[in-house]
Amino acid sequence: IEKQLFLKPNLPLKELALEVNLPSRYVSYLINQYQGKNYKEYLNEFRIQAFLNKANSEEKKRKTLLALALESGFSSKSTFNQVFKSQMGKSPSEYLKNT
Repeated sequence: IEKQLFLKPNLPLKELALEVNLPSRYVSYLINQYQGKNYKEYLNEFRIQAFLNKANSEEKKRKTLLALALESGFSSKSTFNQVFKSQMGKSPSEYLKNT
């Protein structure tokens, strides 16, 4: 089973580093160097993708967008909306209306 640590709303870099058995500074360096973003941005990309997967599935019919966002690792509605708009260029509801 693949661990999806990004689904944890509070995932410190230190915890991820322990999981991959590397020093925190090195994990941070690798993300910056090879992904061109900081740790939080990198983590939030996975969370947005998890949200989109849920929003494009049957779960969308049974749950609110906020419930899907929280299940995808976001800790609040405001953070989710801010990150989503920053990454996708639209609010979640605008984006999903056009898909």
